[in-house]
Order: sequence, then C-alpha cells, then structure tokens
Amino acid sequence: MSPERRLDPNQIVAALQRHPRIAYQKLVCTEDHLARLRDTLPTLHAFGGAKFQGVLPVVDWDHRLPSRTTTLRIYAYYSPATLRAGKAEFSARSQQINAQDRFPEFDVPDFAGLTADEAYEAELDNESGISKTRLVSAWRREIDPKIGRNAVQTARQSEQFQKLGTETRSARPDYLGDLEAVSWTPPCESGLQNWTIDVWYLMYLDAAVGKGRSFLVDVEANTVVGVREFVVRSG
Repeated sequence: MSPERRLDPNQIVAALQRHPRIAYQKLVCTEDHLARLRDTLPTLHAFGGAKFQGVLPVVDWDHRLPSRTTTLRIYAYYSPATLRAGKAEFSARSQQINAQDRFPEFDVPDFAGLTADEAYEAELDNESGISKTRLVSAWRREIDPKIGRNAVQTARQSEQFQKLGTETRSARPDYLGDLEAVSWTPPCESGLQNWTIDVWYLMYLDAAVGKGRSFLVDVEANTVVGVREFVVRSG
C-alpha cells in the first residue's frame, strides 16, 4: 500500500489474517461476517505526522474450544523496517502454532505482542461486529514532559474544569493528587477528529476502585475538546 495518514476498514479487512483455531471453527469467514466487520471498524489515524506503510490485522482466539470470544488485533506500521519485523514475527509465531497444534484440546500460542508502530485490540462478535477499538501500544503513556505540562495547564484553565466548582475541588482529599497527563488517545477511542492527551483528575479512591474526570486535550489547538468519566480498578 502507498503511505497514507489513515487506514480505512476496507484496507484492514482486505489484509485480515486468522489464527488457525479461528479458521478451524470457521469464525469471521463469511461475507456477512466481513461486511459487519467493515461496518463497525473505525478508520485509524496515524499518530503525529506519521504515515502508514502497512497493516497486519489478525483475528485471534481466546484459548477455548469452542471459542467464547475472539479478539481483533490490528498491527499498523510507519516504516518498511517495522513492517518487515512484524511480518517476520507473525511468520515465526505461525510456525510455532503449527508445530504445537496437534490435538485440538491442547492450548497453543496466540498472536499477542507482535512488533508494530501502533497496536490496537477489539473484541469481535460474529453477529454484531466489534466492540470499541483500543490502542494498546506501550508508548501511549510516554508523553514528553513539556507537552504533558502544557496539557495539564490547558485542562486546569478550561471552562470544563472550572465547572467542577471551587467547593467540589476544595473538598477533594489532597492525597488524590493533581491533574495528570496519563496517555495519548486516538480518534477511534475518543470519537474526536484528532489525537488528544487524556488528562485525569481523580475524585474518589478506595482499595479497589478509582473514579474521576478525564479531560481530552487537543495539544495543537490548546483546548479541551471532550470530558468523560473514568473508572480504574486495582488488581
């Protein structure tokens, strides 16, 4: 494929690979299944100024026979070098699976953790298509400190943050900390036009659950473009 800033559903489905245990169960293989996949897949937008050189989408299995859920892993690549590395790892993993795939009741590896510049996951259902697509690349939490500070300042000065109210903010325990830039968020997760930084403001915490508000900051426009609640669970 020619380098492009976006990957649309047709490009992803055209390159689709299946785990042997998915193929064995004849999952995600009919034209109806593929049509639902095209209809529910988001368009992926490359981070920053990058362009996609290739994509390796894999329908992976859940280590159960029959499978209860399946996972769509989308590995996207900015350069020919990382694309070659991803394909080489896919080939090596396929050989490993084939070597161990002797008896259907025995477990075999999946395709998690392949090299990619951007890696996404979504749960897949034959009847309804895919759930929300999530960026799972480790670098999503690697934010340049200066950019992170600017994002926090933008969130602090925003109308959305001020709407929390002085009383609400002053009653909040100090141990919950300040606003924090936690991750990059792609458009397929936020529903927004651009990549944003997720700035968290924790408002409740116990031994099991943390809750708060997330301010999505467009760092190019220096503005908060979305607000949502978040819940994190320990363990």
